[in-house]
Formats: sequence, structure tokens, C-alpha cells
Amino acid sequence: MNVDQHIKVAQWHLEQARLHNVSAHTCGCPANKHDQRAIDAVEAGLIIEEKACTLEAKEARV
Repeated sequence: MNVDQHIKVAQWHLEQARLHNVSAHTCGCPANKHDQRAIDAVEAGLIIEEKACTLEAKEARV
């Protein structure tokens, strides 16, 4: 994906989170393996400036 596509996906996810926060909204998308790896990286405090878009690079540093 290019930068614009990543931003669009992030905007969509932020809107889903906002809707979940203010209503009984359900998006119907359970976390898949990729999503869970991203959740785990955020919860572990692994968000740092990256030079490449990959979760594998983060896992290699752990």
C-alpha cells in the first residue's frame, strides 16, 4: 500500500473506534492475525519511527 492508502485505512479504523465509543455500533470485523500483531505492538510500546512498513521489523527487536 502507498501512504495515501495507509492514511485512508487508518481514517476508517479511527471512525469505527469513534462509533464504538459513542454507540452500540458494531463493525463486524474481528481482529485478524495482522490486526492482532499491530494491537500487540501498540500495547507493548513498540511504536517508534520506522523506515519501512513491517511488523516483522518490530518483532525482530523484541
